[in-house]
Amino acid sequence: MALDIFFPAAPAHNFGGASQFSPLVLADRLLSLAQEADEAGYHDSASRLLGLMNVVLDRGLAGRSN
Repeated sequence: MALDIFFPAAPAHNFGGASQFSPLVLADRLLSLAQEADEAGYHDSASRLLGLMNVVLDRGLAGRSN
């Protein structure tokens, strides 16, 4: 069998860069993941996700002030 059946080529178009995503949408998703991780008992992972959320929001605000 041909390998392209199992490993299709990447699409020719670009799905867009990170600049097309709102920091608020990403931060909201990170917060949801942190809550789920905390409820599941993964407290360290939840804390890391919250830290990442803060970085996303800080960078988003810094990008808007320019």
